[in-house]
Amino acid sequence: MNFLSRFIIIFLFLLNPSVNAAENLFLYKGIFNREIKIEELDKFKTSGKASSKLRNLIQITNQKEKELLNVLTTKIEVPLKTSSKLMNSKIGEVFLKRISNIIYPNKILDKEISIKALRSAILLGSFNNNQKISLIDFFKAYPNKNVAIDLQALSKTLKKVESLKELIEFYSDSPFKKLKDGTSST
Repeated sequence: MNFLSRFIIIFLFLLNPSVNAAENLFLYKGIFNREIKIEELDKFKTSGKASSKLRNLIQITNQKEKELLNVLTTKIEVPLKTSSKLMNSKIGEVFLKRISNIIYPNKILDKEISIKALRSAILLGSFNNNQKISLIDFFKAYPNKNVAIDLQALSKTLKKVESLKELIEFYSDSPFKKLKDGTSST
């Protein structure tokens, strides 16, 4: 990113200091797109009752209210020092680059900006919540008013993660390992 681009980004942030958290979540799946306010998700998280718009969105995306509530309320421990080092390493950059294909500032296609927004949201969300972060905390720390999620890319990634998990479980429970260790009953 050249000097002029960085200057423009910094100038825009200084010009509009009220943009310090995500307000809207845009969900994309092919030509399908829907928008929901982060505030609605936060109310659902605290009350457990979905608004009519959220209920429709849950139904359209074939989700279950309890599963979504579980996702929104789950907190993950994110130690600041360790996660900061990880996200600024080469492995962390690759990880953030892949996530930036799924979660990114709406209508901003610059990968560098997307990666920096992800890094910022994770670290600020962790800092603001005693080194633990939920999805709502992440959105509240996201440095852009509008966040987009590509549901197709998310689905592909989740399938890869699931197949990788199955592969790891297969090899960890593998009869070959038991034979090698001499713990097989055969």
